[in-house]
Amino acid sequence: MNAFVTGGTGFIGSHLVDSLLDHPDYRKVKCLVRSREKWLENKSYEKIKGDLHSIKKIDLALDDVDVIFHIAAIVKAPTQAEFDYANVEATENLLRLAIKKGIKKMVILSSLAAAGPSNGSPKTEDDPMEPVSMYGESKKKMEEMIREVAPADMSITILRPPAVYGPREDQIFTLFKMMKYGVAPIVGDGYHPELSIVYVKDVIQAILKAAKQKEPGVHSYFIDGDRIANWNIIRNIVTTVLGKKNIPIKLNPNWVKKISGAIETSASFFGLYPVINREKAKEMILEWTCSDHKARKELHYKPEYTLEEGISRTLRWYKQNGWL
Repeated sequence: MNAFVTGGTGFIGSHLVDSLLDHPDYRKVKCLVRSREKWLENKSYEKIKGDLHSIKKIDLALDDVDVIFHIAAIVKAPTQAEFDYANVEATENLLRLAIKKGIKKMVILSSLAAAGPSNGSPKTEDDPMEPVSMYGESKKKMEEMIREVAPADMSITILRPPAVYGPREDQIFTLFKMMKYGVAPIVGDGYHPELSIVYVKDVIQAILKAAKQKEPGVHSYFIDGDRIANWNIIRNIVTTVLGKKNIPIKLNPNWVKKISGAIETSASFFGLYPVINREKAKEMILEWTCSDHKARKELHYKPEYTLEEGISRTLRWYKQNGWL
């Protein structure tokens, strides 16, 4: 098969490209690259220069493609319009081009953020979608658009992972780095809110299995790690692996909102939009858990990495690459 990948220069996408290049079922891997190759540099893929609004270039690139892996998205922006342009309109461009070319299989990465917080019970695919952030709203709109536009004879698999960690990830990494230097900021009491979190290699496993799903229609699945976690569990694992103690700093949710607001306001004076912002604060103070029962049953997905093994591998990579 020949594959077309968006978001291949990013964290999850680059791991997917690595797996596709090593996979015996894939002869050619084409990647849409906007500017820098980043993690794809010196790898044997076909570079398609452009972005998800480069209609003519994508149209030509899809000529001999069998499956599309749509991983690209933006996760921070100051307005809903910017999220929708990047996550909804761009996805529609790609979907309509796939339909035009007669491509019958797409795997599209969504997010638990599209479904919203879990509030005491892990989210399932039958629950209503209730996002609380602009990012989550854009992913919900994306999924709704896909169901409206996709033809009946096409097979589209939408995956909704929770927080994803692993080598090359640079946001959860910030927390690991703070723990190395002896400080562990924790929202709530450390036991609540709970969270689902999944190692990047398990997300790739799910993506590759999703590509084999041929049943026509639009299919949605949550993907999770080996168990529901909390920040005390994560902190204890990191402390053990690093061999360094750290002091937990428990943050009241109201403080998180105020601190995030102050950071966003300060950054705006320099024309910046920070990773820690009011929108992110909305998500940080809530519970985010999901059930992957449906994915286990229909995709035969099963996490291969425990939380301990995933964090250990991640921290080892950070050390080897000079991040820690």
